[in-house]
Amino acid sequence: MKRFGVALLSTLTLTSTFASLAGAQSGDIKVIINGVTQQYTQSPVVSQNTTLVPLRGVFESLGAQVEWDSKAKKVTASKNDDTLTLNVSSKLAYKNSAPVQLDAATQIQKGQVFVPLRFVSQSLGAKVDWNQTTRTVTISNQANGSTTGDSLSSKPLTAPVTKVTYDTYYNDSLTYDAAVKLAIADSTSVKTGEVNIDQAGKIMKETGKNIDFVPAEAGDEAQDKAFKGYAQTNLNYEAAKKNLEMTKEGIEYNVKDLYNKLLQKQNAVKLAALNIEDAERKLKVAQIKRDNQMSSDYEVTQATNQLTQNQAALDKAKKDLDSAYVSLNQVIGYKPEQRYELKDKPVYSEFKDNVETKVSQVLTSSTAIWLSEQKVDLAELSLKLYSFNTQGTTYEAQQLDVEKAQYATEGTKRQLEEAVRTLYNNIKGLESQYSQIQAGLVSARSAADMTKKQFDVGLATELQVYEANLKVTTAEQQAEDIVTSIDTLKMAYNKPWVMQGASS
Repeated sequence: MKRFGVALLSTLTLTSTFASLAGAQSGDIKVIINGVTQQYTQSPVVSQNTTLVPLRGVFESLGAQVEWDSKAKKVTASKNDDTLTLNVSSKLAYKNSAPVQLDAATQIQKGQVFVPLRFVSQSLGAKVDWNQTTRTVTISNQANGSTTGDSLSSKPLTAPVTKVTYDTYYNDSLTYDAAVKLAIADSTSVKTGEVNIDQAGKIMKETGKNIDFVPAEAGDEAQDKAFKGYAQTNLNYEAAKKNLEMTKEGIEYNVKDLYNKLLQKQNAVKLAALNIEDAERKLKVAQIKRDNQMSSDYEVTQATNQLTQNQAALDKAKKDLDSAYVSLNQVIGYKPEQRYELKDKPVYSEFKDNVETKVSQVLTSSTAIWLSEQKVDLAELSLKLYSFNTQGTTYEAQQLDVEKAQYATEGTKRQLEEAVRTLYNNIKGLESQYSQIQAGLVSARSAADMTKKQFDVGLATELQVYEANLKVTTAEQQAEDIVTSIDTLKMAYNKPWVMQGASS
């Protein structure tokens, strides 16, 4: 009973302490867990006089396993023999099936789950302190053997594992196919293309009413003129259908490009957050060494500068991520602030293709070349049915129109052939980079395993373990980015004309 009274007093005191945050900007709040300053994609917030923090970062930093049920909008965290359950928008949580009243409801903001800090920390057996002067929340596991950071010696701690403080809980998810459907449905170019087809079809039908036969050569001027008009409207109708097809193919490519770039920007934020944690660990070591007269202020200054640079890099990565979301949202008809989980991630497969065969296939199937060749046919028809009684043009001028159309077709073919060969070389070049990174990953993983074993027997520091794991994570994300770029290039390789046909 006495223990319960002490815990209750601590709870009331902490609630009162956090209440003073209500009038302040949430972005000023700093969270330190087990000596490491946390970097979240969104800063802690204050709601109903209670501090809320991004869920995944705090739970996992305290050693809990987290599961998210997107349909039920429920979070489950487990650590040792304890299980916590929280429902979004509810002020009631459960610890081992026993109900617990929260100071504020669990929230979702921009795709991230926020939870009351005090409940989460104390429910997992952590110690929570608030420093009003520095506006810092300090959380530490009371029974995990964490060090205070005052010694450089290795201790029998659990080897740390590199984890990204990056929340991925969203109200919605988005596949590539779903994004394409949304983009086509929202595209004004598609709507215009459909109207063009309808209009061209009606005009063609009207002009065809006066066609009694197909002239083999120049004859009756009125009949020839009517047939040329019909041939032009027929081309316009077929071209309208082909243009709509090209527009949709261009949208498919544009969505693929934006979708994959968004994946890459997410990776960039994750890596930037890890680099900040690395810089903070190094700064901490530099400060301890200086305090023990093992180094000078210069090393601390250098470490501080590196931390500042890494923080700036994270800020930029976050802005780039927001811009990537806005770009894709604009194409698919979403609101700029809408966030969602990307469900499709490219998987590496070796690119095996004969570039000469592909060139031939592209030149045969290209919509752009088809349109250009139709213009040649129309120019030749005009020359064939040329009437020397026609005013305003000459036979020689008509011949030149045919040549110009032929040159344009040849130019289109050359451009597409060059594009295919360039894309092929770019893909193979990225594959070479991917192979190099994979080879480096083997060494990095081996080194990380060795460092962990050394740490377990006191021959390596926690910082060395973290840095070894960080090298593995960095290489893995570099490899993912390359696979994503290859995925985009493969689509362009199969239909190179889509790079110019993307429309909104």
